[in-house]
Amino acid sequence: MATTMPDFPKLPFTDPARGLNYRLSTSDDEASMHTIDSSFVTDRVFQIEFNTSNVGSGDPGFGLDIKTVTLDSPLHKSFPDDENSDGDDESSDCFTVVVEDTNPLCAKDAPTPGHNNKIIAFISAKFSSWNSRLIITDIEINSLYRRQGIGRNLMRLAERLGSARWPVRHVWLEVSNVNYPAIQSYLRMGFKIAGLDISLYVGTPAEGEFAIFMWKEVSGPAETRS
Repeated sequence: MATTMPDFPKLPFTDPARGLNYRLSTSDDEASMHTIDSSFVTDRVFQIEFNTSNVGSGDPGFGLDIKTVTLDSPLHKSFPDDENSDGDDESSDCFTVVVEDTNPLCAKDAPTPGHNNKIIAFISAKFSSWNSRLIITDIEINSLYRRQGIGRNLMRLAERLGSARWPVRHVWLEVSNVNYPAIQSYLRMGFKIAGLDISLYVGTPAEGEFAIFMWKEVSGPAETRS
């Protein structure tokens, strides 16, 4: 059963039932963060169908549909380490929240000398001042810890922490069309489709995929979110 965090959680936040600790990252966390297996397996992806009408006339129209496609065989997708590193936590407009497993068995597997706990998930965010947008630059959860509410908790913490620091109006993120499980999770969290970019991954290992942009409005006045 997933743990529900308080309406206004403060960091560090501990989930005693699962032995998980949520806190802001430090420079010592880098090695442990890079060991997280963020790969996923899916048997469904999203694809675009373009529709045109009145082609050749003076008033052409066009449209597109995003549809779920079932694959002939499951797709296993993994990400290079440098593909998920857009933020710079040394900057004043960025932050990262990590989740560490404080259980004794996991502590033995902590890859960083001097760290007693194993980092099993994190979320990184950056504030864009001109449009009051909190950009989720990365979110990763160890495959063994998924479907436990950790992703929802991280997203909620990012929204609350961002709103406490800056005048955030909405949260925004980018996800590949093949990451069907993540897109379904974001939809359940209240995100909506904001747009597409079919050229974003051209020239990268993800060429052939397209980017889906999603956004979620931050509700309530600024003073109640701080």
